[in-house]
Amino acid sequence: MKHNTSHFSPINLSSPVTFNDSLPESTDVVIVGGGIIGIATALQLASRGQQVVVLEKGRVAGE
Repeated sequence: MKHNTSHFSPINLSSPVTFNDSLPESTDVVIVGGGIIGIATALQLASRGQQVVVLEKGRVAGE
């Protein structure tokens, strides 16, 4: 059974978003992994004033 996932994500699964900018020279926290825990942690830290960088090899919250 093949599921239509087009309503789950506004991003086309065949063309993931890429980051083409430079990374900041300094940050307070680096999180490796953009899964639900990494993103939730980044959001909490950023809401508390921390500068956060999330590194993800694929799609954020994609696995």
